Amino acid sequence: MSGSWVESARNRSDACDSLPLAYLVCNLAPPVLNNPALMSFEEVRILFHEFGHALQHMLTTMPYSDVAGLSNVEWDAIEICSTFMENWIYDRQTMNYISSHVDSGACLPDDTLENLRKVRRHLAGYDMSKQLYLSDVDLQLYSSKEFWLDMQRRKWAEYLTLPIYKKDAHLCAFTHIFSDEYPAAYYSYKWSEMLSSDIFSAFQEVDLTDRIAVAAVGKRFRDTFLSLGGGCHPGEVFRRFRGRDPSPDALLKTYALH
Repeated sequence: MSGSWVESARNRSDACDSLPLAYLVCNLAPPVLNNPALMSFEEVRILFHEFGHALQHMLTTMPYSDVAGLSNVEWDAIEICSTFMENWIYDRQTMNYISSHVDSGACLPDDTLENLRKVRRHLAGYDMSKQLYLSDVDLQLYSSKEFWLDMQRRKWAEYLTLPIYKKDAHLCAFTHIFSDEYPAAYYSYKWSEMLSSDIFSAFQEVDLTDRIAVAAVGKRFRDTFLSLGGGCHPGEVFRRFRGRDPSPDALLKTYALH
């Protein structure tokens, strides 16, 4: 089976004296012959993403299993911790800790990391427009009586500058909303990314090289997003961490769209 995900093997429950347990399924490339398994940058991103889900499940302090960890977290917020973790793979110090050349042991070079940052920003405006288009179309399918193909073409013209091919029916292959868990909820990907970028900017504001200051912000993150699970409304969780309502500014800055 392809793909990657996190499963909850056991929830925290103080009544049952049960500690949380989760497992990650990442489908990473196996070793070849006598060579060690080497991770691509995309595989590192996947690992950090799924580990964000696992941290939220395992570090919860909620005493009741129904709201502990990943349980009953609103779909608006289910991807916050996972997309937040992805930001760290573009941080120089983090890459110094986790990267090592298979032969020399050297860390990932600065110019390579900078190129990876540029790749992240490449066509970022188009990609964001496409995500917003799919999010809107997903909601329209459940709220509009317009024929789906006409609605697809109309919405495409609203969000994207490139013309759509007249026989394009890509919604028929939109598996996230037909065979996955995101019908009428695909918007949560971009919404969660916006929130996670704002959260990560709190770490950037104290300077990522100041590990003491970063640890203090990290504790606040643990005490809110990694702790409260489904026991507190995500809007309130964000305000407890950030002290204000969310803003899209950090997300736009991340992709050089500000």
